[in-house]
Amino acid sequence: MNELEQYKRRIKELESDLEDAKSLSAARERLLIANISELNDVFGALREKIKEIKERDERIRSFDEILTRANRLSSLGELAASIAHEIKNPLISIQGFAGLIYRGKAKANTEKFARLIEKEAERLSNVLARLLDFSRMSEPKKEYLDVNTIVEDTVLFLEHHLTRFRKIELTVEKGRDLPSVLVDEVHVQQALINVVMNAAQSMPEGGPLIIRTGQDHGEEVWISVTDRGMGIQEEHMAKIFEPFFTTKEKGEGTGLGLSLSKRLMEANQGRIDVITRLGEGSTFRLLLPSSTTISTEGT
Repeated sequence: MNELEQYKRRIKELESDLEDAKSLSAARERLLIANISELNDVFGALREKIKEIKERDERIRSFDEILTRANRLSSLGELAASIAHEIKNPLISIQGFAGLIYRGKAKANTEKFARLIEKEAERLSNVLARLLDFSRMSEPKKEYLDVNTIVEDTVLFLEHHLTRFRKIELTVEKGRDLPSVLVDEVHVQQALINVVMNAAQSMPEGGPLIIRTGQDHGEEVWISVTDRGMGIQEEHMAKIFEPFFTTKEKGEGTGLGLSLSKRLMEANQGRIDVITRLGEGSTFRLLLPSSTTISTEGT
């Protein structure tokens, strides 16, 4: 009898434990349902937030496009104003001198004024020629070339042009065992000539002008041009490659040389960088991908 009562008592305990387990399971189920509901709310809020962010990003992109168009229009306006300025000045001079000759008020100076008209006409022709070069740059005809040979050929051409500058001491220092570069030779020569002439103009009293060749850590092959001019002011650094930007005296440059050089280098997958110090001079580098880099990228 006692044993039966013990069994009954044990059964009741088990039934009680089962009820407790059922209650705990029900509580867990309610908590899980509540958590799921809360997660759904969070997910819905997150989805709305993502939608808002996407809409904001689209508005930002739209604003960026508007700003880009505005900047382009502003640049075109500045370029048009610069072109008008560069063309207007020699035309005014030509008109003035021609008027004096026509009215017979410059008989004693007719030859002098004729020479000035010719000079201004040549200046106008140079501006237009540079502008055409800038706007109608031909597609590069690339071939594998030795950068030192490009420099040697360019220096032969430069020696004549540098004679009009006072006491320019041209030195060439060529790197050894440089890989070839896949470029349009005429493009690179034109870019180098522009940079060298710019460097020579920065030294009105003359000085050393050094052309070097080399390679950066087995990657880009470069041609550098170093002068001992006055250097470039910090506020001008962001503008030196803009068309028609120049710090030279009137009539000494069109401001298209460096901008054209930049375009020529970019057309050959290259670039230009510059290091400058006020009062000490500047170094411009024409950098081009080497043939080893090109072959590695192609595999």
